[in-house]
Amino acid sequence: MPAKLDETSGKDPKVRAGMIFYEFQSGEPIFKCYQNFCKRMGPDFMDYLEFEHWFQRFSYGNFNLNHDSSQDPRYRTITDIPLHIFEKICENLGDDYQKEYWFKFRHVSKSFRYIVDSWSVPKFDKIVISCYENLISMKFDESRVEYFKKSENSSENQFACSGIYRDLVIDDLMSVLASPEGYKLQKLIISEKIDNGFAQKLLDKSRNLAVHVVTVVLNCIVSSPVKNVLCLVKKINKINILSDKNEWNSQEFIDTLNEITALKNVETIEMRVSTGYDDANSILSSLKVPKMILKIYTVKVDNLLRLMKILLQSPHLRYCKLHVTCRGIITFEKGIKKFGAENDPRNPNIFKYRIADSEEFFEIGIRRNMTFIGGIDIKRKSNSA
Repeated sequence: MPAKLDETSGKDPKVRAGMIFYEFQSGEPIFKCYQNFCKRMGPDFMDYLEFEHWFQRFSYGNFNLNHDSSQDPRYRTITDIPLHIFEKICENLGDDYQKEYWFKFRHVSKSFRYIVDSWSVPKFDKIVISCYENLISMKFDESRVEYFKKSENSSENQFACSGIYRDLVIDDLMSVLASPEGYKLQKLIISEKIDNGFAQKLLDKSRNLAVHVVTVVLNCIVSSPVKNVLCLVKKINKINILSDKNEWNSQEFIDTLNEITALKNVETIEMRVSTGYDDANSILSSLKVPKMILKIYTVKVDNLLRLMKILLQSPHLRYCKLHVTCRGIITFEKGIKKFGAENDPRNPNIFKYRIADSEEFFEIGIRRNMTFIGGIDIKRKSNSA
């Protein structure tokens, strides 16, 4: 049986009935047959009521494909229940039932989906996207929804979907994010490498969205898929990169990050860096980001001075917070003085580094912990302020 038909054949009642008869011959239960049918033809090709009508006729030994089903009594569905009565029923599920059952109800049937989509869109603060070989996992706040390439069993804390699973993920995402007045997320987390087929489909569906994300957390930054996913976002305040050093120590990484930063008006990048590698320092010198939060932790003073020199020469940097632990505070202070930094006579923990050919300077604040450096703040300031 071909998986695709021309438009005319696909609407012919006799052809459609014949397709159901093909599934009926497998001997599988009705719902399993319908699942198999949707996998081949797509979830929107035929609703369950039409499929059930013909399947039941075949079950009773009636194989006449010329029957005009439009003359049959109309089936009543859940959409025939007055909305206020359905809402009364749902109120017994708890005060926050619309948010808690949004996805569970959408996956029951098309009838349920129509009702759910008439509700006010729930407010989620955090969305987590994870992609695996045959699975896409979404987490909306604390509600996890898992979409399998093949049918799986659901459990108490996850809901399994089958069929064209990428389309199901995107449909659920759009049901939440496609708000006419825009949608604001506190955090979007991409926790595994993104499936490129999913990312491309999401890009095609999300071109007119107006989503603002305060913080995007990237465990990976594979160029094309990640950029496609982030196209659904119009503005990002901060990007937190947790990606492995072997991935971000590349020109592809820095080009991708600069492109995302420019397109989304990103204000802050947070990332962990290793100052013991020349390529890491080279990449930091290429970043075009106004604000950075760099996590270095324990580092040798020579490597810290190399990093400081790069940061102080950046034409883009407005602010940088260094989370660092470093022995040798006296050696460090001598080193930044060689760069041209001057100690503030009123505060031994503050240094001023004048920026050449400008009225601006970097204020360097050292957080001391006995003989250790416990952190460094770098702020661009103006002499005229």
